[in-house]
Amino acid sequence: MQNNRLSTSSDASRQTSEQIQQWLKLAPVLAIVVLTLLAAVVFCFSALASTPECWRAPAEPRLLELEGSSSSGPLQRFLHHNERDGDGQLELYSSDSPIALASLYRWPLADGTGAAAAFYASPEPLDSDYDGLVDQLVITDITGRIWLTRVNATGFTATRLLANLSHPDWLFIASAGVIEVSLPLGLRPDGLAGRHQKLLLIARNIITGEDALFTLRLPTGVPVATPVHFADLVDRTVLTDTEQEEGLSNEQWLSIVASAGWWTRLSGQVTQPPKVVAGVIYSAVATSDFTADECAEHSADHDVVAMQLHSAGLVYSQRRFRLLNGEGQLKLQRQTDGTAALVLDSRDGQQHVLADLKMISPLCPNCTEQLKLDEYPRWLKLATYRHETGAH
Repeated sequence: MQNNRLSTSSDASRQTSEQIQQWLKLAPVLAIVVLTLLAAVVFCFSALASTPECWRAPAEPRLLELEGSSSSGPLQRFLHHNERDGDGQLELYSSDSPIALASLYRWPLADGTGAAAAFYASPEPLDSDYDGLVDQLVITDITGRIWLTRVNATGFTATRLLANLSHPDWLFIASAGVIEVSLPLGLRPDGLAGRHQKLLLIARNIITGEDALFTLRLPTGVPVATPVHFADLVDRTVLTDTEQEEGLSNEQWLSIVASAGWWTRLSGQVTQPPKVVAGVIYSAVATSDFTADECAEHSADHDVVAMQLHSAGLVYSQRRFRLLNGEGQLKLQRQTDGTAALVLDSRDGQQHVLADLKMISPLCPNCTEQLKLDEYPRWLKLATYRHETGAH
């Protein structure tokens, strides 16, 4: 009996010794895996932890009108976007209850499902069937992943990944809205719907603190085969001498418009949300007193950057116009002859930034016309054509 106990004990010791040797062989591999995971966690945490608070806009609830039953008519819901343990999350509330009707915190990724990073950019509501009610949302996390999700009065349904614009130098901090556009047949590449929507985003460089403007063409009912990536967007930061003198050729225009979107550095930091007027994007950009750790103040040196919505090309003879400062708001002002001027309205008075504003024309890729406000009643708020179908 005692010999059996000794034999069993010896066998157990030998098995334990063999297991220890196997673990020792695997130890370097396990150490590499653990260190890799820790490095990824530390990187994500440090990127968000070091992001200045001023990069984040207040996560205010958004009122949505959604389809209800035939008897009730449209129903109102409040959309909240926030963080859940550091991850991006959506919640839908009714107006009479503090309890969420639905939450969404698992997101489709290229390799399955997982968590989104923080939502610095506000989710954008869409009306895909043009019935006046919201039926989809475009959601962008700070790393540049973009989703399209269907929403109704009871919650969130199908969600798909539209784009992954992740880049080590850029964080996507704000949305400048979804713009409704209409392209005439002569300016439209084959296969592109004449009526479609563009998402405008602001990304900030983590090294310099400067901003870039990104546009992404949203799908029109056709499922996205593969998500759009950063490299799929056309870099429109530098315009060639030929383009500045002669404009885009028809081939260049069609190539840009047929792409998934474009992006351009702004050589400064945006201090007001970019606005779209008659197919032209205007951005107030601070050119001094900003870093990767601090946001520019309105008293910094400022420019207004103007570019074409579809191509980021020239609308005027130059892209940049000097501002005295960034204090106040950019507004449209009707001149006596009905044309429009862009002014900076502040407590100290007005600065005329641009007179005789232009609008893009459907006649050719580089054609413009004079903008007359009496012909376009929705010119208030400096964002006239978000819902107008004839505004190329």
